[in-house]
Amino acid sequence: MEKDDLKVCFSKDDEFLRYYRNMGGSTVEQIIASDSGTVIINPVEPLNLPDEVTRFLEIRFQPIEIEPEATRRVYLTFPIEIAVFLQKGGAYRCIDIFSRMPQKYSLYGPTDTGVITRYHWSNVYLKQPNPDPSLEGVVELDLINTTKSWVEVSRVVFENNGMKIYYTHDLVSMSAGMKIIKPTIAYTAFEDKGIVGGMQKSIEMHYSRGFPVVDKMIYYLMDEGLT
Repeated sequence: MEKDDLKVCFSKDDEFLRYYRNMGGSTVEQIIASDSGTVIINPVEPLNLPDEVTRFLEIRFQPIEIEPEATRRVYLTFPIEIAVFLQKGGAYRCIDIFSRMPQKYSLYGPTDTGVITRYHWSNVYLKQPNPDPSLEGVVELDLINTTKSWVEVSRVVFENNGMKIYYTHDLVSMSAGMKIIKPTIAYTAFEDKGIVGGMQKSIEMHYSRGFPVVDKMIYYLMDEGLT
């Protein structure tokens, strides 16, 4: 596979497979000893590069004014990271993660108690956009204002636990909700579904790290403001 400055390939070398990836002059090579394993290449939570700096993704966008007790659906983009997994039975091994999107970081909250976030700026779309799937995915976000006041929102923060990524050959997506309980406080969570029919669910990074799978919806409390 080749795209712009990215090249990924597998080759057979007697009893072994060789994995090779080059991007922007950075090269990764791996020898794989397997005659029955499976290779899976799919998008993963965009919080692994350069070295798992944070568990939080922050998407900033043009301010939206939401009327009292209303629900509105918008679409945002998010940065893509792609992982290469080896799989046999229930055992997974991640041998490479790469991204064509540069990493940017921000701080959500005050300097002493806030959290570092992976930062991404997005336009606001009322219909599903079609970004380059090797660069950006699409978040279908339901903004739920439970208050009796107008609320301004210009960012959403997600935690990696609970992220559910789905993909096709030309679309990467997540489905999420933001429940506003006060003008400056909201909960965010993901739904386990793609935004269109027939999408494949990505292998999540916790499978390769041996973490237990939590089979319930996980919420993140945004209590440091929505703008």
